[in-house]
Amino acid sequence: MRTNKKIRTKRDNRTKRDNRTKRDNRTKRDNRTNRNVNALTYNMSWATQVNKVLGSEWDFVEACQKKYKDGGIKCNENAIKKLKSLKKVHLMGIQEVNSGIENKISKVQPLLNKYKRGKIGLSTVSIMWDSNVFGNVKEQLLFNLSSNDDRPCLILLTKKGNETFLLINFHSPYRMKGLKDSLSKEISSSNKEMIKKSFNDENIKIIVFGDFNDDKGLLNTKKPLKFKVDKKEISVKHIKTKEQLQKSLKSCCWHKAGYKYGHFEGPGDYILTNNNIKQSKIYIPKEFNKTSRLETLLSDHKPVMAELIF
Repeated sequence: MRTNKKIRTKRDNRTKRDNRTKRDNRTKRDNRTNRNVNALTYNMSWATQVNKVLGSEWDFVEACQKKYKDGGIKCNENAIKKLKSLKKVHLMGIQEVNSGIENKISKVQPLLNKYKRGKIGLSTVSIMWDSNVFGNVKEQLLFNLSSNDDRPCLILLTKKGNETFLLINFHSPYRMKGLKDSLSKEISSSNKEMIKKSFNDENIKIIVFGDFNDDKGLLNTKKPLKFKVDKKEISVKHIKTKEQLQKSLKSCCWHKAGYKYGHFEGPGDYILTNNNIKQSKIYIPKEFNKTSRLETLLSDHKPVMAELIF
């Protein structure tokens, strides 16, 4: 009996050691294959880049002109310069592109070595990426999210090794009116078969950037963005609650004192992912999150960064 007990004890100890070894090896393997990526979304102001007192940011450009000889152009240069102070950025979505902004950004964030634009009417969005992480474009799709305004949505299907990505950047209609229906309709009816097929791939990694024009925080961790592609429901979200958005992610918009709209009083600029990507953080970088109006003369929006793991 004692001998059998000793044998059982040795066997149990050996099993525990084997399980620990397997677990440790699995952890090492997971740590080795995990990839940390910094993504940024930034509405860089159409009017500011050309120094014109126009649009919803007219008072911002006016303030730039009062402070600087070159007005909005100098504010835009300052915004790009400040991007250098951020962590290394691997992926960036820009809304309201109105100048040769990508080449300037790549000089301060050199990992962003490729980009594609999408233009609808007067409105242009751009996606910049690190090709060592996201590879090359296999197919792209561009459409308008609105029937009565210029609201571009650009979708890139990229591939690097065995990983496939859908990178989506758009400038949403006000308070996301018709957004879900437009995404569902335009993607499902397009002739971009590779992109449509990828939405049905259980391993696809989806990253969405955008100025969602969501000042009420309607899109939150409890209410993801959902749309359908050929009857398959797609769900993407960020990790902030509605209360957290109103407290820590007020990225819109710069306004002068006494203006009818408040100064950076609401959220609306987000980075969303599907379940194949873990979003560990989403925040306004402290370098851009000053309280003084003069310290925030960069764009009428603040950029939003997310730390992603896949």
